[in-house]
Amino acid sequence: MFFSILVSGWSALAGPVTMLVIAHWMTAVEQGFYYTFSSVLALQVFVELGLVTVIIQVASHEWAFLERGSDDRISGDPRALSRLASLLRFALKWYAVSGLLVMAGLSLGGFIFFSAKPHPEVVWRWPWFALCGIAGVALMMSPIFSIIEGCNQVASIYSFRFTQGILNSLAVIVSLFLGLGLYALAIAALMRFMCGLVFIAWKHRVFIRQLLTSEITERINWRGDVWPFQWRIGVSWISVYFTVSIFTPVMFYYHGPEVAGRMGMTWAMVCVIETLSCWAWINTRMPHFGMLIARRQFAELDRLFLRLFWISLGVAVVCSLGLLELVYWLQERHLPLGERMLPLFPTILFLVQRIINVAISAMAFYLRAHKQEPLLFTWVVAALLTALSTWTLGVYYGPAGAAGGYLAVSLIWTLPACYYVFRHCRTLWHGSPSTVAIRAAQ
Repeated sequence: MFFSILVSGWSALAGPVTMLVIAHWMTAVEQGFYYTFSSVLALQVFVELGLVTVIIQVASHEWAFLERGSDDRISGDPRALSRLASLLRFALKWYAVSGLLVMAGLSLGGFIFFSAKPHPEVVWRWPWFALCGIAGVALMMSPIFSIIEGCNQVASIYSFRFTQGILNSLAVIVSLFLGLGLYALAIAALMRFMCGLVFIAWKHRVFIRQLLTSEITERINWRGDVWPFQWRIGVSWISVYFTVSIFTPVMFYYHGPEVAGRMGMTWAMVCVIETLSCWAWINTRMPHFGMLIARRQFAELDRLFLRLFWISLGVAVVCSLGLLELVYWLQERHLPLGERMLPLFPTILFLVQRIINVAISAMAFYLRAHKQEPLLFTWVVAALLTALSTWTLGVYYGPAGAAGGYLAVSLIWTLPACYYVFRHCRTLWHGSPSTVAIRAAQ
């Protein structure tokens, strides 16, 4: 949790600095391409299908019966070790194919999308192809990090992400300072990839080698143990794309790169709030949640979750107020950075939605720790409603319309539906409502 807070803290610190550099060294049109690149690249979720989340949860349930010794070797239940090793090998094959699809599919799809709105003054083709190529290769390595995190090596993973975050920010800033423009995203992606290779080779070489060379006596049943959970997570992740990453491409296509640039910069700052709150305080404890569930220690699980839930919500409120004050101060004084962001009204709407989303995400993390995805229907409906509101209100009323529609969907549908499913499943899996209440109070 400490290192996760460092990661979030660095994002909060480096984010404004990076935005200042972008505002200074990029034109408003280039800024639009910069943030739209990131949003279109997020389409890789369509081939990844949320397997990284599944790996963490499945691995944590196996790790409950294993441990890592001082020599970095794994000991414990041979059956659990065999299943864990088979999980890693299956995931590496899955992501090898996914990485190739990302390189080919996104390169072509992005080329068609950006060519539809030509801007001859912006050099974007080769930066886009470079970004897709590096992203595809990096994706192939991602299951290794999920296995490490699922085996409760959370401090190691987040200390690495802290270092990686620093190098990523420096790569973007230095690249923009040197006038490399949109190549900054590809250079930063390459830096993250190289940092990941060094991390695995330096700290987890023995651990990963044992999983890759161990004899497989019992395999994870992909159809029975992974796919029933994965396809639901995959559909959920695809749904999340339409509720998180769709705004900037829509603004780019219908309102031009300048509006997309303001949308992207504001959205990047708003999303830091969820990172500082829910992801820092709850997501870091997911492997621990999985281990408590595997051991059926539900009372401890409930106590830990409820305490972290209220901390996350409080952090989200405080951070939102601070960001709102910053945006007001920048725009009131007509500073260059303020001019590159959305006006105050749509910013407020997005901030309120993010606070609500912290509560939604926290409940989703709790449920997923059980290797279940009961919120699938909720996510799909929310995605359809958000996409519909963005393509109607966003097209006609710009960012304010998109933000208003997004907030309305969260208040009217997503939050009530998520809370209902959370209460129902918590009672169904752990006992009667009175039992759950007693456990939480204890």
